[in-house]
Amino acid sequence: MSDDKLIVEDVHGKRAALRSVLFDQVEWTYAVNGDYTLTFTAYDDGSEAYSMLANQSWVYDHNEIFVIKQVSDTSSQGSSAVQVTCSQLYTELSRSKSVDGNTDWGDVGHKISDETPNQSNSNDNSDKDDDSAGLSSIGPDVILKYYIGDANNAQGTNWLNFTWEVKGKFDPQPVILDAVSLKDGISKITTTWTDSVIFPTGKHITVYSHDEFYKDRGHRIDYLNNVSDIQIDIDSNSIINEARVVGATYTQQDTSTTDTGLPNGTITGGKGAQAVINDAKKYLGVPYVYGGAGGTRGGNPWSGMDCSSFVSQVYQDFGIRVPAQTVAMEPSFHQVSTPQTGDVGFYGPHGATHHICLMLDANTMIYEPEPGESCKIEPVSYYPPSWFARNDQMASIVSQGATGGDDGTDASTTTETDTTQYYFQPFIVKNQESIDRWGLFFDPDDITNDAIKDKDQAKDYALKQLHPNPDMTITCTMMSNERPIPGDIVHFEIKPRNYKSKLPIVGFTWYSHRTSSNNTTITLNSVEKSILDYEQSFNSAANRPTQIINQEWTKQTWTKQEVRTFGENIEKPNTDQDSNNKQ
Repeated sequence: MSDDKLIVEDVHGKRAALRSVLFDQVEWTYAVNGDYTLTFTAYDDGSEAYSMLANQSWVYDHNEIFVIKQVSDTSSQGSSAVQVTCSQLYTELSRSKSVDGNTDWGDVGHKISDETPNQSNSNDNSDKDDDSAGLSSIGPDVILKYYIGDANNAQGTNWLNFTWEVKGKFDPQPVILDAVSLKDGISKITTTWTDSVIFPTGKHITVYSHDEFYKDRGHRIDYLNNVSDIQIDIDSNSIINEARVVGATYTQQDTSTTDTGLPNGTITGGKGAQAVINDAKKYLGVPYVYGGAGGTRGGNPWSGMDCSSFVSQVYQDFGIRVPAQTVAMEPSFHQVSTPQTGDVGFYGPHGATHHICLMLDANTMIYEPEPGESCKIEPVSYYPPSWFARNDQMASIVSQGATGGDDGTDASTTTETDTTQYYFQPFIVKNQESIDRWGLFFDPDDITNDAIKDKDQAKDYALKQLHPNPDMTITCTMMSNERPIPGDIVHFEIKPRNYKSKLPIVGFTWYSHRTSSNNTTITLNSVEKSILDYEQSFNSAANRPTQIINQEWTKQTWTKQEVRTFGENIEKPNTDQDSNNKQ
């Protein structure tokens, strides 16, 4: 297609050449596993092409296909114009979903023109033993085949006639293939193989392994040679070096008879408080099991409880039902300033509590601590709760007791319920090197994979999900407007600072029809956005030591703080040498 025009195609497949464009402002924005957009401004020249600039029309530019997502009127001083924002065609896969292995395209609209080019000559790398239940270990090829069809069979496979290929080696991993949008389905690739790259070109999708995408082609970027401006940013907000791991679960029916520890009758006189204390103490030594039995969860509490099911179990022993989950428990209580026997201590703010203990008195608590420990008693000062709370039913039992008699036998309860069990108990995974260097950054969201039943496999998977180092991004404004190559590892140098390294291109802004002074902007190193709502980023380049050649021509390795300081110095080039040495 001609480089001096854009081609617009409406939802009925009709095409027209758009020439009423401010061509020096036609801008492409791309980020690895991130945004891929086209923006431009067009003025009303009365042409058919201009009237076709509506949402969901397609725009062709330099053999790429974009879909119009936003059209904003920018009319002023009697002239009519629109600002148009488009996304690469790949994003349209979010409009379709997969149901039980069959694709439901729905009424998606947009007629496929016979003139639409097919840009794929890929080979089908599909695993013929596709397990559509998704519980076996598979590769990206099986995921792509499941969600968009055979690699080469473009016609009729999906409504956009997308094709695909996989480049590089991928170790098989357990992945569940379920009924989600095609976009979410394909995102399983980047969440499972976190350093992989999904790169759409036209109506063809290529999935790259890290080493296949990032290549050294011998290109250079030199400050003040072919780069006019540089900005260095280091962001620690993305660090995650510790998280809890939760794997697959199964349902088990439990029938059990449990000794409540109470007399077979009701508590009499003023013995309510002591009865609660005695009942709670009988669980001392029961191991902590995340998601374990007890309370409203049912099952045998002696097999293991967590903090919330322990409290729920003690309350249930006295005929009081409270949920076995901290946030769900909160409505059953009201906050108090001074606790008494039977009250609870919540950890975390209202609506976001994450731990709970039971008060034996105002200064003593009993609780299930954490994995690897058992129910124990500690002074409240040992681990002070965020706030205390009281349940009025329990308070009545503690302060007044109840009426009735005791037949001298122990009461028991029998429960029969379906319980959710873990193939392995949730556990904590951490990157100790990152913790030692940056401090603890705990992910409040669990790392989960419903397909993993093996603890060692879950640990390997989880370690790849951590983000142990800050993101370092270098943005370069070039002196030309050449179209960058995503994944190109360039020889990067700032001679005034004696700094050099090899860094990958992970994003760019390119003016595809430049006629004036707008130049390409290139982003080196790591980015955090994801075209598939995927929140993990490519990080290996940021982990490598950065090399600097000093005036004695000996090699040194920078720490992250030195890199940060270096970035600050670039922003303040007039800072005197003495000041730099003190930083």
